[in-house]
Amino acid sequence: MESNQNDPNILNDLIKINNDRIAGYKLAIDLANEQGEGAREAVFRQFIEQSEAFIEDLTPQVELAGQYASDRTKLSGELFRLWMVIKSKIAGGNMKVLLENCERGEEAFREVYKKALDEGDKLSIGVKNLIQIQLTQQREAHENLKILRDI
Repeated sequence: MESNQNDPNILNDLIKINNDRIAGYKLAIDLANEQGEGAREAVFRQFIEQSEAFIEDLTPQVELAGQYASDRTKLSGELFRLWMVIKSKIAGGNMKVLLENCERGEEAFREVYKKALDEGDKLSIGVKNLIQIQLTQQREAHENLKILRDI
């Protein structure tokens, strides 16, 4: 039987990974500017705006389930950003290294979304559809990031 109630913990995990993504791309903007690659800023800002929109769509679903939307990030995301800074500095400002790290962040994002869909019995059909739409949009962004990396 299909549930009309959504598990707020699953939804908050999605919000947290979006918060991670926002923080990661803000860091990427700073690192790109340090490397004299400010032209990449527009692309990174698009990804930030995309995650902000995703959070905006998910927040009411968390609240309907009786909880507050998280404003936190995942610990793994915080550690990843620290590694991104260290690796970028060691690589001497290599933009390709920065973009590869951004790609890893996109892969982590995708895994959290896939996990949420795997737990679909704890989500309504409408929310599963929303998650699938967001995942599809993220995949397009990830593909654009790969193209940017390979240029």
